[in-house]
Amino acid sequence: MCALAILTATALWPAVAQDIGKAVVVVSNVTGTVKAVSRQVVINDNVEQQEVIATAPDAATEIHFIDGTQIKLGPNAKVVLDKFVYDPDPSKGALVLTISEGVLRFTTGNMSHEDYKINTPNGTLGVRGTELNVLVTNGETITQVLNGEVVGNSAKGGLQIFNPGACFSINGNPSLASYFNSCSGDELNTINTLASLMDNILLNPTGGPPPPPPPPPPNNIILPPGSPHY
Repeated sequence: MCALAILTATALWPAVAQDIGKAVVVVSNVTGTVKAVSRQVVINDNVEQQEVIATAPDAATEIHFIDGTQIKLGPNAKVVLDKFVYDPDPSKGALVLTISEGVLRFTTGNMSHEDYKINTPNGTLGVRGTELNVLVTNGETITQVLNGEVVGNSAKGGLQIFNPGACFSINGNPSLASYFNSCSGDELNTINTLASLMDNILLNPTGGPPPPPPPPPPNNIILPPGSPHY
């Protein structure tokens, strides 16, 4: 039955797809879904436009796009690869994705900076030759600018440019007067903790130390040459 399910999913997976990048690291359970058809993502799998990438509570993945853009996803994350247009002329490309939950690290590739956009439940982020961490949790979006500049555009209105070292939140609470808020100590600690967890999972894909060697066999068993305890 398992084999039949795998064959069925493979048969249903869109036959004609625009591959826009590949998963270079996959740890634990990462799924990709296109048009209600899901699959398990493994290392070197291609990803495509409109695909939903989701990670389990102990999972993480790193995806490289064909323009050089890189994203990393931590546990319990969900991202839609909305739009990807690549052209040898950097001014004609576009990469748009939507993060609805979890932590994401985004590093731009070689397209024009204005062609990158990250949608969140609380607004959009424009990136300018940038590396940033984004966390969507508890009804808000927390953004940490590591390099370059980020243009925040709140869903309530308002636009602001943030430089390296900035950490800001966009809150979905309409009663707040400010469009953007500097990260509180708790928010900064949360995004740092989850980003570090993501990095640790990706750097240690085995999830822990190697398994112990098998116990030696009883003395009355003769092992063939080449076995571990011969």
